[in-house]
Amino acid sequence: MPIYEFVCKDCRHIFENLCFTEQDVKQTRCKRCGSKNVSKLVSTFSSRVGAGSGGSFSGGFSGGSTCGGLGGFS
Repeated sequence: MPIYEFVCKDCRHIFENLCFTEQDVKQTRCKRCGSKNVSKLVSTFSSRVGAGSGGSFSGGFSGGSTCGGLGGFS
């Protein structure tokens, strides 16, 4: 889903908006004050890693070993 996070430069409100095209991004207005003076924020995201890997997500534990072991888990 193309959901973007924005911040209003006038009232500093942070909000999300569904934008399918660059035109949608340009027409985005603040949900609080209605201002068009908004800026798109860089958001974090999560994605699936590997095909058929049991549903591992990036940043999560996917098993196996790491340098120095698994902190007492095996």
